[in-house]
Amino acid sequence: MTRIDTFSGTADELAQFVGKVWSDSYTGKMSFIHWTPEYLQWQLRLDDPQQRNNLLAAYDGNTLVGVLLGINHSFRVESEVIPGSLWSWLSVRSDYRGRDIVKALDEERQRRQREAGSKLIASFRYFGTRHSLAERPVNRTPQQYSSRLGFWARVLNPARFGRWHVKRLEANLGALSGPFAPVPRLEHKGTTICRFRHEDLDECLELVRNSYSTVKFSVDWAKPSLAHQLAGNSLSHTLLLKEGGRICGLINFHVLPFQSRTIEKVGVIDLLAFGGGSSRKQAQLVDAALAEMRALDAILALKLRSGDAPAVPLLRNCFVPQHADSFVVLRWLDRTRELPENIPMHLLWR
Repeated sequence: MTRIDTFSGTADELAQFVGKVWSDSYTGKMSFIHWTPEYLQWQLRLDDPQQRNNLLAAYDGNTLVGVLLGINHSFRVESEVIPGSLWSWLSVRSDYRGRDIVKALDEERQRRQREAGSKLIASFRYFGTRHSLAERPVNRTPQQYSSRLGFWARVLNPARFGRWHVKRLEANLGALSGPFAPVPRLEHKGTTICRFRHEDLDECLELVRNSYSTVKFSVDWAKPSLAHQLAGNSLSHTLLLKEGGRICGLINFHVLPFQSRTIEKVGVIDLLAFGGGSSRKQAQLVDAALAEMRALDAILALKLRSGDAPAVPLLRNCFVPQHADSFVVLRWLDRTRELPENIPMHLLWR
């Protein structure tokens, strides 16, 4: 008989378990991420005992058979700040599916979140292929499928992208994109682009808060959370745009291995915020980040297309909007807040 408990293992054990479940389920069928131990250590804060409460595991005896993992975040819903969490990495061994393990994990998640004073559980559901095991929306659930989101995508290595992508049409189009997407450059004459330093934190926090102030639903960044996101791990890369000694742009990204037909590295932009500067210089900041991704051997760059950043700097860097293939799912734990569909949102894609 299975029991639900707090995950007690290491980042390596967690990455190995999630990686095997996802590989067994999706290899040769759809693209998916190989979550590395370093990434899970960073995002889930495995060295913080208080964060362990969000690491839920299903055990059969001493054998790990399923996990559901979350990160505490405060969210700003219009003018209200709400304590909550962002969840992902649901993984159940194929030979244990159909035994209500997912239901038990979810019930324990809700119980712990309510006990901690949380008012919201946020997550994503990918429906871009029939092979996805993600839950589809049904009327009887108390969850709000509030928005359909897609990505901005920019191919960085056309030849390798063509060999990598599991969908042949996208692979062929990407392979032919070279003449239309110039090689990005890290340095631009007359533009000051520099790396984030800890002494930039206060100014970056002001920039991020102002940039997302008009977004109806967003992560409510504070100094500790933003510091951890921008510089809490060597996987996190942050570049700043400066004019007149003032920070007027910020881009934060990480690079992870993605499996499709082969395994290649992909850059994922988490934050893109501006507080001034011309659209040309904003585009140069994005271009510099693409150059860093390419130097890290990434063949593709992705940015969640959720209305939280201006489109012009992305379009000027040959990003292409992709089909909306994921839902944002909001489970309210105190009272439901009705939000219009497809409002601008700022979330971390996990």
